[in-house]
Amino acid sequence: MINEKIVFFGTGGKLKYEKEKHPEIFDHLNIVAYLDNNSALHKKVLGGIPILPPEEICRLEYDKIILMADYVKEMWQQLMVLGVPSDKIFLWNEFLCAGRHGTFMEYGNQRSFHDDRKKVLMISTDLNYNGGTIAVLYAAIALMQQRYSVTVSAPGAEPKLIKEMGRQKICLVIAPAIHFPQTEEIEWISQFDIVIVNVFQMLRCACIVSRVRPVLWWLHESSSSYTRAYPLTRDNHWEYDNVDAMKYLHIMAVSVKAKENFNHYYKSRIREILPYGIPDTYMPGKKKEHKKHVFAVIGEVYQLKAQKIFLEAISMLTEKERNNVEFWLIGKCGNDPYASEVKRKARKISEIKMLGELTRDQMRAAYENIDIVVCPSLEETMSLTITEGMMLGKICITTDATGISDYMEDKVNGLICKAGSTDGLYLKMKWVLENTDMWEQIRKQARKTYENHFTMEKFGIRLQKAIEDTMHENRGERQGNLA
Repeated sequence: MINEKIVFFGTGGKLKYEKEKHPEIFDHLNIVAYLDNNSALHKKVLGGIPILPPEEICRLEYDKIILMADYVKEMWQQLMVLGVPSDKIFLWNEFLCAGRHGTFMEYGNQRSFHDDRKKVLMISTDLNYNGGTIAVLYAAIALMQQRYSVTVSAPGAEPKLIKEMGRQKICLVIAPAIHFPQTEEIEWISQFDIVIVNVFQMLRCACIVSRVRPVLWWLHESSSSYTRAYPLTRDNHWEYDNVDAMKYLHIMAVSVKAKENFNHYYKSRIREILPYGIPDTYMPGKKKEHKKHVFAVIGEVYQLKAQKIFLEAISMLTEKERNNVEFWLIGKCGNDPYASEVKRKARKISEIKMLGELTRDQMRAAYENIDIVVCPSLEETMSLTITEGMMLGKICITTDATGISDYMEDKVNGLICKAGSTDGLYLKMKWVLENTDMWEQIRKQARKTYENHFTMEKFGIRLQKAIEDTMHENRGERQGNLA
């Protein structure tokens, strides 16, 4: 990589961000030129290196061109028209994998393959404390309880999560190039009986791996109205953005809403859903220490999670209604414009506490004093926090744009309001405060919903069936293609 002659196509925000994130890499790159379609930048220099129009690539000597933008399909096509060989064009993340292929770092030392157990590999994006990662963690535990040999692999993982997976005796293999698999990764993957690939961002990986092993592709993504997951992934991996590339994949979604989001692009491709399960940590009869009623919104502060709507609904409650009540915001809060506005609004309401990001142990302790779990999200394909709240027998308020609302009946096992409606959320919060006599009944029904749908035992049974269906479907698909 050090001696290679590199050209970057794109000099905007992504280049700046990656330079700040990976200074140790850029310090050792032999960059011969930057390309940009912005004519105002031509004949200028960046760090002493010229910025040129793309047409100048024809006179340059280079080894690799790296596309430095979020959406790159048009840039790729532009270079192809200019006669650039496709094997010299790289996405930034693909370039980072160079030199890392065949690297496998195993944690936990718990992997042991048994002749009588199917070997399952679960592949995901970088593992951190988000809903998709937690779903993978719980799926691994559920499969181990069903007597599968399970290995989880990802390009990277937070140290705390590595330790937690070790405590759960889950074999974790960090493979930095797993999301852009080549010969080394494929050979390693081939030792497993079946592969579960997590989330839509792993489109390329799922399609490539499905050529050699049965693949269950498990999807969780919100629609493109609120996230960039679909448009960005489809643009970056356009070679696989078609039904033919997915022909060997058994695709399932975590909820009806997640299924609809995928089927919007690939009509009727997903027919089944695979809801997750979560461990039961319910401790009935434990006394609450906090004397005030506590409403809590749990999750990183950003627009999709709609904490601002929660704050606006609180401000509509009268002083009398807010008496003996606290409102907690739990989750990482950055300094972007939305987070800054949330912090500003929160400071104006004395009953609000911003607790920041909590560890899993701290979160368990916090739940002991939370009475009402609120999910005001504009869209969420399930809602791990509401599922946890129901497992713990809490009053739960969610919007009609969450997948978990399919399992709820208003004022029976929780409350449902219209997504994006401050008035709607305010009225549900007001109703809860005015009907404390209904709390016990709703709590019991919430707990019953968890027991009926989201226990680890039921999750394990669903996963086992999904694996069997995947392997059966894969055999049938391949035999049909050979006929």
